[in-house]
Amino acid sequence: MSVSTAGLRSPWRRVLRAAVATVLVTGAVIAPSSANAAAVPPVSWAPCTEADLVGFDCATYRVPLDYDKPRGATTSIALARRPADDPAHKIGTIFVNPGGPGGAGRFLVTVAAAIAAPEVLTRFDFVGFDPRGIGASDPIQCFATDEESEALFAQMTGVPLTAEQIRNTLRANWEYTEGCKRNAGPLLTHMSTLNVAKDLDLLRQAVGDDRLNFAGFSYGTLIGATYANLFPTKTRALILDGNVDPYQRTNLRLFNKFDRAGGFETALAGLLAACDAAGPNCAFSGGARAKFDALIALLRQGPITYPDGSQVTIDDVVGGVGNALYVITRFPGIAAALQELYEVAFNTTLRRAAPASPLMAKVAPGPLLQTDAYSYNGNDSFYAVNCADAPLPRIPALYPAFALLFEAAHPTFGRAEAFSEVGCANWPVVSERYAGPWNRRTVSTVLVVNATYDPATPYVFGQRMARQLGNARLLTLEGFGHVTRFSACITGHYTRYLLGGELPAVGTRCTQDVVPFPAVA
Repeated sequence: MSVSTAGLRSPWRRVLRAAVATVLVTGAVIAPSSANAAAVPPVSWAPCTEADLVGFDCATYRVPLDYDKPRGATTSIALARRPADDPAHKIGTIFVNPGGPGGAGRFLVTVAAAIAAPEVLTRFDFVGFDPRGIGASDPIQCFATDEESEALFAQMTGVPLTAEQIRNTLRANWEYTEGCKRNAGPLLTHMSTLNVAKDLDLLRQAVGDDRLNFAGFSYGTLIGATYANLFPTKTRALILDGNVDPYQRTNLRLFNKFDRAGGFETALAGLLAACDAAGPNCAFSGGARAKFDALIALLRQGPITYPDGSQVTIDDVVGGVGNALYVITRFPGIAAALQELYEVAFNTTLRRAAPASPLMAKVAPGPLLQTDAYSYNGNDSFYAVNCADAPLPRIPALYPAFALLFEAAHPTFGRAEAFSEVGCANWPVVSERYAGPWNRRTVSTVLVVNATYDPATPYVFGQRMARQLGNARLLTLEGFGHVTRFSACITGHYTRYLLGGELPAVGTRCTQDVVPFPAVA
């Protein structure tokens, strides 16, 4: 597959090509080994005892730490199950992954009704699992306490602009990774998606299914695509929703980050256009694009200060808007927050004493994401998986140049995306990863689903996933948000596919059942 740098000016084209060539030469790829051919022990389910999972079944399952040493050390996988409502007519088990990487999946049993229709839950056990090293599955831990992690995060800037911000961000990321090397233990170099897919095949056998039923969202689509190519004869129904580009993500990660920044820009443009179209129903309407660009230009010079002394930075706005783009129901709130900020910044007739709507939501780790007082397993495992799967340049000093290139094409999100995985620059080299081929023909057709304005996994990634897989059908949602939501049309296709293998017609497009900016009461 060729590397396209169309539209990139020299010398940046040469810089990016050289960086990609370096990581392709140094990134090791190993052929997949077969799963344990012997019969595997069954999952031993018992009633969950954790408060948030009471009423469901729980289990832990041991898998090889290193599949090249199947009789060596093991690690545990934590699972939760919502049993089928009609076990006498059960079809099988659906395994579900929420993405990330770093997302713990057991909690998905508590929201199964929001993912699958009643007819599906009647005929399938619904199983969420925390992938290896994540959540309750022998979680890796890069630091002993939250305070140690937070001390480094405080030195990082999401959108580093000044020389000092860049220097501090690079140094703190380096030190963060060194902490992971010191503290995370032997699991750190066995966190790749290749191993997760092999774990999933053992779990499939352990619940008694001949072939896999799986729904993977966001990063979970890479798990599904990897499984499909490792075990093409063991697939029954795979739903991949909010897709990565598997080849680009695992072979050309720098280009993948560039295109991902473009996905956020496309989704932002859609939000701003929808805002203006909504008129008075959107607080930021009336030249929304121009107002937003004016805010970003001002924030590049420094924070905007409210009359009470509180400040909003470019990190707040880029992070807050990026967060809002994930879910269409957040659009009215972010529009109101942007309008408030604009009024303060440009001294319009209405002056706010302080922000009424926070631009950057501070999300506390949920109780199902960790098993002790350490709150950053999700962040640690995010790096452990991504740095194993996708080779990135190992010279931190190159990243400021990448940021210039990224933001020239994607001015709002490019710089943040360029710096977002600089911690991989000094990550330990991992030999266990799967980077293709991606076109092995599965015995059943994979259902690939993507929204047209998905920010994190843009629609073009869904198109590429469908083309790269050996047997896939693309279902399109005309709408907003990360992974498909709020569409009875999509849910209907999920149901018919899971129950009987029925595929949507080629070119099928669904719409959302909600609008970005509902009428104001």
